[in-house]
Amino acid sequence: MSRSPDQIRADLIHFLQKTYPEMEVRIRPWPQDPARLEIQFIDERFRELYPKQRYHYLRHLIPAEYCDEHLADTTWQELAPGDEPDNEMHLDEDTIANITPDVMACLSSSGFFSALDDIFSPADGSDGQACHGDFRNSKLTLSSLGFADSDFCDVFDVLMVQGGFCDCEILYNVAESSRLKAAYWRARASSMTPDEPQKPK
Repeated sequence: MSRSPDQIRADLIHFLQKTYPEMEVRIRPWPQDPARLEIQFIDERFRELYPKQRYHYLRHLIPAEYCDEHLADTTWQELAPGDEPDNEMHLDEDTIANITPDVMACLSSSGFFSALDDIFSPADGSDGQACHGDFRNSKLTLSSLGFADSDFCDVFDVLMVQGGFCDCEILYNVAESSRLKAAYWRARASSMTPDEPQKPK
């Protein structure tokens, strides 16, 4: 059964309100094809996130069955308040695949993964920082290692394709090894319930 735009909006707010209680959801006919709906998700916490991060977090909060049944023919815009819809060109999958080996080689040889691990799981056993669901510490680390701001988009496109959608997910999902990942599995092996800082805070 098809749902009206108002019903879809109410459903989406229900799915998202626990994690994004201030999110605004707007639905209108898509200007490029009025037969389709455009859904705008607007939240201040999106401001420091890349479009792929914003979409990633939303898709993990909206049930897959609901997306398949009611949102398959919609187009999404994930925005911070005051943002214009993103019409910029981003790296395509082929380009990301082509640059991935060299980007990963640069990150590894620079010590990026080790430096990031020092922030979240210090070698001296002291408490590390909490992940905020963004790349703030990765950006600071890259800058300290001599990477230019203009490199960031390429680097994070490569990392996100491999499951690194925030600082700690880079250590969990992309780095070959890390103290943070080792601590997580030690806790699992001890039947403990570790924190899950990769979830948006």
